[in-house]
Amino acid sequence: MNFKKSIAFVLACAFFGGIQFTSPTPVQAQKAMAEDCTQVVEATWLGSYTAEATTQGECGLGELVLTVRNQNGDIEFSDTFGPSDLFGFYDIFTFQDMNLALTDWVSNYADESSTAKLPPWPVGAGGPEAGEFPFYVEEGVSQALYEEIRAQDRPMVCFIQGGESLLCLVQHPETGDLEALGVQTFPG
Repeated sequence: MNFKKSIAFVLACAFFGGIQFTSPTPVQAQKAMAEDCTQVVEATWLGSYTAEATTQGECGLGELVLTVRNQNGDIEFSDTFGPSDLFGFYDIFTFQDMNLALTDWVSNYADESSTAKLPPWPVGAGGPEAGEFPFYVEEGVSQALYEEIRAQDRPMVCFIQGGESLLCLVQHPETGDLEALGVQTFPG
């Protein structure tokens, strides 16, 4: 069959209904749009700080922002996280699932305690000795300062800040400011 006969055959089939020429619909070919997960969830930390977890845009795609404010509304801590980098935010596709994840982040998974529960940092050791799940101090925190903070039994809150760790904020005894002390790893 030559080219002209092939074209004639295709046109004849189309005319008589043997072949249907339709264009694929983009809706069928694409995944349905994700829900809008824009929302704010708040919790109270250490009795006087407001922890606010927010996200904007499509579920699973928008950045997650944690802002902690004191009683005067001043920001004590703020950071932004990607949903794929933060434990508890993988595969979130609905508004309700995002609400539960944000609530868990600032309420159920936030650990309020005191610095007395931190692992000891013996003199001469490279850092606090916490066995299987080490505690890594923030840059600039010496062994002496760390042990002083532990002995002061300061209020502390630790929250998920990655896939396998918690960031611990401690309350300064005089100013009431929250200061990052270090990161506690957990099994991941």
